[in-house]
Amino acid sequence: MTNAMKGQVNLELGGKTYTARLTVDSIMAIETATNQGIIKLAQSMSEGDLRMQDLLQILYLGLRNGGNDYTEIEVKKIIQDCGMVATTQAVATLLTKTLTVDSEEDTEGKSKKEL
Repeated sequence: MTNAMKGQVNLELGGKTYTARLTVDSIMAIETATNQGIIKLAQSMSEGDLRMQDLLQILYLGLRNGGNDYTEIEVKKIIQDCGMVATTQAVATLLTKTLTVDSEEDTEGKSKKEL
């Protein structure tokens, strides 16, 4: 079960659910590896201008910080098995949920209106 307050996100890839999370350190590592700020990278992704290496880097760090002990080789296999379109959608979800905050939800995912 993910904890949105900790920035955890469920990603669906190839019929399997993965917990992912981007920390400040992982975002800094992504920015260094891609030579782009995270906002610019998200914008590039929305324009369909994302390199495979960038996709791999984001997914790899997201999965590792989500508590998964995957190697880059294993993440490459996930990408290969799921396809670039599905992987790109999952990474876009991870970036979007990392960069936005839903102030209408509490730590259990219930809206403040329901409380």
